[in-house]
Amino acid sequence: MEHGSPTFSKSLKKKVYKQQEAARVDSFNSRDTSIPGLKERLLSDNESYTVLNFDKQVFFPISFREALKKNYSLIVALYEESIEAHNLYIAGGRYPEDAFDWFNQAELSELQQKLRVEFSAIGKNLAYKKRRLTAFNAQLFLYQNILSPLDQFTFYEGRRLQLFFEHTIDLLVQSFLSEFIHEHISLPAKNDFHNPASINYQGFCQSPNEVPFLDNQIGLYNVRDYIIAESCIKSVLYDIKAAKDKPLQIAQRDNRANMIFDIYELIPLYIRSWDSNKNKIIINDKLAIFLFMEFGFPSFAIGKPEDHAEIHTTSTFRFAWSVTHDFWCMAKQDCKLPELELLGDYVLNEFHNKLLSLYSIRQTEKIKSSNVDTIESEYADFTYKYHEVLDEKCASSTSVKSHNVPITKFRPVPSVSMSYFFNFMIKTFDCQVENGKGSEMKIWRKGTAIFTLGKHKQDQQIHSSLIRRVLKRLDISTDEWLSAFIKR
Repeated sequence: MEHGSPTFSKSLKKKVYKQQEAARVDSFNSRDTSIPGLKERLLSDNESYTVLNFDKQVFFPISFREALKKNYSLIVALYEESIEAHNLYIAGGRYPEDAFDWFNQAELSELQQKLRVEFSAIGKNLAYKKRRLTAFNAQLFLYQNILSPLDQFTFYEGRRLQLFFEHTIDLLVQSFLSEFIHEHISLPAKNDFHNPASINYQGFCQSPNEVPFLDNQIGLYNVRDYIIAESCIKSVLYDIKAAKDKPLQIAQRDNRANMIFDIYELIPLYIRSWDSNKNKIIINDKLAIFLFMEFGFPSFAIGKPEDHAEIHTTSTFRFAWSVTHDFWCMAKQDCKLPELELLGDYVLNEFHNKLLSLYSIRQTEKIKSSNVDTIESEYADFTYKYHEVLDEKCASSTSVKSHNVPITKFRPVPSVSMSYFFNFMIKTFDCQVENGKGSEMKIWRKGTAIFTLGKHKQDQQIHSSLIRRVLKRLDISTDEWLSAFIKR
């Protein structure tokens, strides 16, 4: 299957990854509470290599099958689906640099969200079945029969199947073990994410010998953060509401989708120079929200105004949006609080406004320096808001017209709806379009190979970057396509 050129250039990915790796090291080194084994594993997982095909057949021991019972076939199916996606989209790429493109792949994001849902449900189901066991015996059962086989199969040298399962295995443990210990963990002072929570081990340990094992498991899988996450989210949202003049509202689905779309379109322009220390939202004298672009997707972390953003690079209290519009908190990836949705929409709007403002300034200066008007054209819902702002700001700033300037010098390729794009390509460039496997659509023209696109919702928008990749594959220049698009 052909997926076109990457979203980010090779040099950009190397530069940005080097910056992010330095921030990650600083973040770990700034924490006294980091588990040595976890810290060592994460900091050593940075060697660059070409990802190999995952060539092992899905196989788990009998004890694994007996422990999961009815969920065994589901786990096997999820692993088979993930291996297929790994070999299709990840194998042959370079780790870690190409992760920027993997996180911008809709099919991979959809699969990750599916795994979050399923693994959380499996953990809770197992906890219910083992509810009569002590916390120690329950977690020992999980560790010996389920976690060890999963880790041994998932972490396969030279492959990156853990892109799908590393955090979902954590989620399975969190949703399982929290059922046995949540009543014995006190909330941190002032519901602060970063204040230590008190754990009453006597409440769920029958002997002191059980404490080291459970303490290690709670820390290794961030179970403490999973348990306190909801209360902390509510507390942060309360502070945001108190600092604002008007109540926060849930964004309409289309508005949210458009904002996420715009942000993903703009991130490649700013990721090289983005500084989260300069791009933070100050709520009050004790609360700030740091905006990140790591690996090419939007995320944020909660901290204090005086914090350096780098210390939040490895925080589990990070919140992120996928290219398929999923929103989650790393500390509690199955969180369904309405307050989480409110928090996400508030920050998303702020993030969008900040990028929109930067884009408008950038494009206005570009046009002023060229001393020409932009060429008139109709845009098919191409990141409408920031083009609208751009047009308003530039309307009175230029007066000299030129029709000899290449179209692409001032107008990028617009995004369009999938149905419009296919119809336009069929009529204008004599392309062929047909349904592929599942939700896929295929497009090609005589003398070129097939380009396959995923269709994830009814008449979705196609990103401008994806359109450029399609055009390249179909041997159509950007100028040729834009000329025909304007004349349509």
